[in-house]
Amino acid sequence: MTIKDKYLKILSCLVILLLGMSLVPAASANSDSSTIPSLPNVFGGNLKGDAANAGSGLVISAYIDSKLVGSNTIDGNGRYLVTVDGTKQDNGKAITFKLAGVPSEPVSVTYKHGAEPVEIDLTFNGDFEPPTIESLSAFPLYILNDGKDFSTVRAKVVGRPSGEPSVTIDLNGIEQGVVSLKPESGDLYFYDIKSTKTGKFKFSFTAANPSGSSVTDKESISISILSEGELETEFGNADGAFSPEEIMNLVSNNDVSSGIKYAALGIYFADGWDRI
Repeated sequence: MTIKDKYLKILSCLVILLLGMSLVPAASANSDSSTIPSLPNVFGGNLKGDAANAGSGLVISAYIDSKLVGSNTIDGNGRYLVTVDGTKQDNGKAITFKLAGVPSEPVSVTYKHGAEPVEIDLTFNGDFEPPTIESLSAFPLYILNDGKDFSTVRAKVVGRPSGEPSVTIDLNGIEQGVVSLKPESGDLYFYDIKSTKTGKFKFSFTAANPSGSSVTDKESISISILSEGELETEFGNADGAFSPEEIMNLVSNNDVSSGIKYAALGIYFADGWDRI
């Protein structure tokens, strides 16, 4: 193909493209305007009043004529963002906002179909603060995967005056779902983690007040669940067998469960009582 032929081919493609574009307005003009999707308004800004310290998990909602037209979950950073999905018929109507069902202080804002994003601060007063996690731990840190050995999670969670907090731990990593901790005396809670799976796991711990405002700790609960076949590799040397010193160190290690210690002793004495 010569250079002239290439230019002619490119020119032909441009002509076809321009002709196709010229047909688009005509096709659009003949289409039913009702098929064009509505253009939502986006509102964002600072949360003020009691909501300034709200934790994550609360739902902020927008209403027009008592009809829900948008909602989103706040992430606890003192700000909100919500998309209001109204129609042309809602144009000029007042929008009201609620946080966890609590109306905001009065604001003058109306729906404007297809308008630019609006920055407006909203003030809410109510019980929006999350509970306080005063202490959180798991002990022991190493357990056996026999489904009987366990590590106990203990937490002290101080709730808000409006009611008792919801205290949960996410055990999806060991296929047990999200479970609630059991209350002890005062503000103390506990749960015994057992599993037949193996691995090193971090479990998310969440405390929420009745309004839904929550706080989550993703780092404090870290547990290793081991099989008997992994004990010598985890606590012994590379020679594949426990030495007397390693057994003594393991038995005196407070981070290791009794189940692992008994299993390790069983492995150590498997060759006979002459080791005693």
